[in-house]
Amino acid sequence: MCVRYNCTFTITEEKINEYALLSGDFNPIHLNQKEAESAGFPTPIAHGMLTMGLALDIASVITEKGIMISTYEMQFLKPVFRNDTLHIFAVKKQNNGASSLIVQGLKGKELVLRGKICEEDTSVRYRKKTNQ
Repeated sequence: MCVRYNCTFTITEEKINEYALLSGDFNPIHLNQKEAESAGFPTPIAHGMLTMGLALDIASVITEKGIMISTYEMQFLKPVFRNDTLHIFAVKKQNNGASSLIVQGLKGKELVLRGKICEEDTSVRYRKKTNQ
């Protein structure tokens, strides 16, 4: 079985500032125009974990009750900047009862992130433990 999903979000200055407050990551390349420019970027870059967390939203739409995310891997291929809009695409694949989401993030037509989200049926795990 193969099912496709997508979502879109914009990395706003507000999201970057809120993430900095929540994470404690106040690296100036995320928050300050001059610091970003001195590091070779045209504008402040989004925190990688902010981008990863927002991309994970797609799993909340897809994941069914009783299913948990067991692993989440992400590769950051290009920087994501303040005010960039990302289009996240996921393909859900099932293989021998295990399911995973193959995730790609595009900024325009440019691939900026990719990863994999693996799901696990918690009810199966619970049944196995109680039947032993």
